[in-house]
Amino acid sequence: MQWVVDRLANRSKVDVAMRVVQLRTRGRHWTSIEDYVLRRCYRQFGAAYCRRYMPLRSEIAIMSRARRLGLVRDLQLKYRDLTESHDEIACEQAAIKTGWMASPDDLPEGFFELEAKDERVG
Repeated sequence: MQWVVDRLANRSKVDVAMRVVQLRTRGRHWTSIEDYVLRRCYRQFGAAYCRRYMPLRSEIAIMSRARRLGLVRDLQLKYRDLTESHDEIACEQAAIKTGWMASPDDLPEGFFELEAKDERVG
């Protein structure tokens, strides 16, 4: 990285590192699991909640993808903060595994390996 920084005038290591992260996540194809999470959770919980299952996606990218899929956030539910106390995907996984809910036809392969990433510190 120092080699790159030395050759770019007026750029710090932090600037270069941030750009590397941006370029690494840009252009990645959306998976069927990511689309499923959006269809299942975006309307009610929003981009911040969905990001727990897509740590490499920004909230802006999630909102853009939701718009392309025709998903709209229900603004009446906007201030109902369930993001800390509820895990919709884990509940659905448990309900399907125990037989309380039939497996949806559009359930993507690898759905049961999906886990939320907790971004809270300390």
